[in-house]
Amino acid sequence: METPSKDNTLYLPIRQVYFDEIVAGTKKEEYRECKPGITMNRYLQKDASEPSGYKINPETATPGQMYYWDDYNGGRYPFLPKPFKYLSLAVGYARERDTALVAVKGFHFKPEAVRRDKDGKPVFCFWVMAIELGDVVHVHRK
Repeated sequence: METPSKDNTLYLPIRQVYFDEIVAGTKKEEYRECKPGITMNRYLQKDASEPSGYKINPETATPGQMYYWDDYNGGRYPFLPKPFKYLSLAVGYARERDTALVAVKGFHFKPEAVRRDKDGKPVFCFWVMAIELGDVVHVHRK
């Protein structure tokens, strides 16, 4: 197992109820909306050679084609997530708080709030990244 580092660990603030479910093993996925700017920069691999600035997933999109953050793209997310191995979870923002380190099994993306054109064809949506949770590596209770 890889050692957690800044490059392979995603830090996420989380509510206590969801933190407790993850630590107990009952919550198997954590969700984050992919919005332009800060969140996409945190979650996605960058690629300056692509028109969008993000690395294209060749299994779901065409390299060199321009994709926007809200493109439906046939229900397939066009970008690749960063290869995080761990989630560093912290309840809220207080200095003294519950924290945990959780292994990441993988990622998948879900289209939400799909917007259709006048003919009913899906065109835009909000994308949600589902982080598939593995074993809890470490827990610290305040």
